[in-house]
Amino acid sequence: MNIFKSIGAFFMSIVQCVAWFIPSVWDTKPEPAPYSIPDIGIAAATKEAAQTAGGGWYVVLEDNFDGNTLNEDVWMKSPHGLRNTEYWCDNMVRVENGECVVTAAVLDDNVCDVCPASGDFTSGIETRGKLEQAFGYFEARVKYPKAPGMWTAMWLQSNTMSRLGNGGRDGSEIDIYESIFYANPTKTGMCVHWDSYNNPWYRSVGTVVDTGKDLYDDYHVWGLLWTPESYTFFLDGEPIWRTGAGGVAQVEEFLRLTVEIRRGEWGPYGEPLGVFTATKDNPYEYFIDYVRIYQHTDFLDSIKSADDMKQPWLARQQWFLNWFE
Repeated sequence: MNIFKSIGAFFMSIVQCVAWFIPSVWDTKPEPAPYSIPDIGIAAATKEAAQTAGGGWYVVLEDNFDGNTLNEDVWMKSPHGLRNTEYWCDNMVRVENGECVVTAAVLDDNVCDVCPASGDFTSGIETRGKLEQAFGYFEARVKYPKAPGMWTAMWLQSNTMSRLGNGGRDGSEIDIYESIFYANPTKTGMCVHWDSYNNPWYRSVGTVVDTGKDLYDDYHVWGLLWTPESYTFFLDGEPIWRTGAGGVAQVEEFLRLTVEIRRGEWGPYGEPLGVFTATKDNPYEYFIDYVRIYQHTDFLDSIKSADDMKQPWLARQQWFLNWFE
């Protein structure tokens, strides 16, 4: 039996090797991005306006979180219920003073039809099923807490990330930043994941960058320039990493800004987690000042669906995939 498993795994490795092993070929101080990042005052207001002007950037979303509720045409709160060891609960998201605020705390009096009264609670916001886009520029100005036992993240995800046979081209998780470095406050982590979260298929390429500035002291602007050829990651308008790992995703994805809590010794990138101690009276808070999404007319013809990409026959056989899990 083991020999057949070995043969099957070897076959799948061959059909995926090109996409799996495309390296992260740029350093943490990349060459200038292939496109200048857009400015809200310069980008066209609509796709039609950009096309009339001969092409270029246009605004897809500018949300400054005015008012006191989320724009439900764009946002949903992160899936309600048990996330990992913590609960994502709708009660932990509010909009006030021109910001979206995501709270994280240990509670014993939570009132919710979905979650229990006691536990670790937090949440996030995302554009799943409402605003999904392939390529473009994604930007958010945020302030996150310098807190143990948790981290915040800005990331993109597709509904087809677990498809096998095309590397990341038919869907990748793209982590624009992860704030797991409270013990090393000048550092940030970025990562691209593809081909399922399950072994032996899961693949990822990531990096940790020491930015030289305290990322917990104030608001910072995080951005991703996603073109058909590469991902370029930005901090406060400056590129800090560029990669084409996995084969750049060509399909629409949704944006997520979330908080995670863990009761464990280690977090992503091998960082120590510390002990999560926030309470109802002294919670940790993640402030999202604005979110902006842009698109470029040059990218529109390159957008694909996962169905445009053929999977090897074995990659479509659930019995075969189950055999290795």
